[in-house]
Amino acid sequence: MSNSAIPYWLSLMVLVAASYFGWKWWQVDQFQRSQSAGGIQYTGPPLEEFELTERSGKPFRSADLRGKIWVANLFFSTCPGTCKMLSGNIKRLHEREDLVDVTWVSITVDPEADTLPVLRDYADGFNADPNRWLFCRGDFKYIKRIGQDILLLPVMLQDHNDYGVVIDKNGRPRGSYDLNRTSNHAKLVKLIEECQAEEETTQAATAQADVHPGPTVPQGPGAEPVPGAKPETDAEQQPDAQPDGKVAT
Repeated sequence: MSNSAIPYWLSLMVLVAASYFGWKWWQVDQFQRSQSAGGIQYTGPPLEEFELTERSGKPFRSADLRGKIWVANLFFSTCPGTCKMLSGNIKRLHEREDLVDVTWVSITVDPEADTLPVLRDYADGFNADPNRWLFCRGDFKYIKRIGQDILLLPVMLQDHNDYGVVIDKNGRPRGSYDLNRTSNHAKLVKLIEECQAEEETTQAATAQADVHPGPTVPQGPGAEPVPGAKPETDAEQQPDAQPDGKVAT
């Protein structure tokens, strides 16, 4: 082999090797996507309790949903992307007769724009049952903490994913599904049915039960618990007001 041909063959070998490893990476990536596309089912410890303000102006306390199955998600009313589709999918799920006992909790990631009147108008646009589909707001730093540290959903101002977290009767997260993938809805409903068939345990027994930790997401800086919340009225809303909620101790 002449010296002039060596660079050619070396280049060809590099190209073949790069193509092979690229193909193998694509195979691994496709496998991982196929495993995660439907969301993930798990059992985590009971959620830390939190409080926000519902569109009615009344406080929303996660502790009040103990004994019920609920699904939490993030959104914002001026979202130019997938939020309308997300809310439309939740509307179809919340109208199902076999899910009438499920509460849906949508939390805005743009609370400055999503005032109580705005949330009410948005909810009315989807004919949301005021008792079964709740729309909540609070201070953004507090919401970011709820999303990242409690629900394990990444949160940024006016940015979120389309996942819904299923919480069982004992306040434990049981799974997280992309609600904008309609192929996930059957998996979501199946998980809810499993939770419906389970009995509620006492709070002490739940805390002592052996559980498997849920998946983690990149964590941002969490805000400290803010005590002393009170129900918010339309007139009392201030862009830089204190959080509309508190973490129970």
